[in-house]
This record gives sequence, structure tokens and C-alpha cells, in this order.
Amino acid sequence: MVAKIKINRFMYNLLIEKKLDGFSVTEARDAILSYDSSLEDTNQARKVIYRQILSFLGKGWLRDTGEGHNKHYWVTDTFKQLPVEPRSGIKSADLNEEKEFKSATKATMGFDQLFKEKSQYEGELSITLGEVEELRSLIERFPKKAREWTPFFIEAKERSATLLGRINALEKVLKHDAKAVSKC
Repeated sequence: MVAKIKINRFMYNLLIEKKLDGFSVTEARDAILSYDSSLEDTNQARKVIYRQILSFLGKGWLRDTGEGHNKHYWVTDTFKQLPVEPRSGIKSADLNEEKEFKSATKATMGFDQLFKEKSQYEGELSITLGEVEELRSLIERFPKKAREWTPFFIEAKERSATLLGRINALEKVLKHDAKAVSKC
């Protein structure tokens, strides 16, 4: 009896059960997302499937045509003749892949929150800068009220400086982490 080759459960689902052929990374990602509801982050799912595709290309089980977003992957005759089965249970490779996915998903969710905060601060800064400009204009137009209105002007300027500081801090952190992720 010939020993069966155990392959990643996602690839087994795509290539054997769904008989996907001539597919793009995006099509494979979408098929995997519909297959496994635990995968929520589309970017991470794409990375997981792309790693598998590269592995299969290296083994000669897939071939590719086209370039960039027009690249498609085809199952080779070599793969079609292999006795394959999905990895039963969660083996270390699947476990590592799922841990990486879940970890990256949590990180992405955290980054999403930071991006939202940064956007919120940018909106508040825009409003505050408008307030600063309007108060400056009012003080220039009504010099007799300058003494009364200057504290409002100073308060708005201080608020804008605080918001700008928050935005700069978030921007630095997000840029740093984006560089760290791109090196991986």
C-alpha cells in the first residue's frame, strides 16, 4: 500500500474537494474564508494561502501563469497522481500556521484601533485648528474684546498641540510596526 501524502487542510479543501484549478491567490483566499469561519482577517488568510501556494510551486505540484494580479495557479499532473489526504487533527505545521494567523489577527485588530484613534484625533485637530483661526480672526476684528477672548484662543492652541502630539506618537508607532511587519 502506498503511503498517502498529508497536505495542509486548506489546500486539500481547495485542490481536492473543490477541484480548484486556474485560480488566483484572491480566489483561493475567498474560498478558504468561506470554508473556515474561524479565519476572519482577509489579509492574514491571503498570507496563509500564499505560503502554501509557494510551497506547492516549489514541490512542482502547482505551476503558475501570468504576472502580478493576473497570476493564476494550475494543478500539475504530478500532483494529480499523488495519493493525498488532509492532515488529520492539528499537526504542528497547521498549529503554527493557525497560531500565527490568530496572533496576527489580534495585532491587526489592535492596529485597526490605533488607526481609528489617529483618524479621530486628526478630525479633532482639524476642528480645533478651525477654532484657533476663527478666534484669531475675531480677536483681530474686535480688539476691545481681545482680553476676554484670548484665554479661549490660548486654550484652543494648547488643545491643538496636544492633539498633534497624539497624532505624531501614533504615526511613529504605526510606521515602526509597519516596517517590522514588512521585514518578516
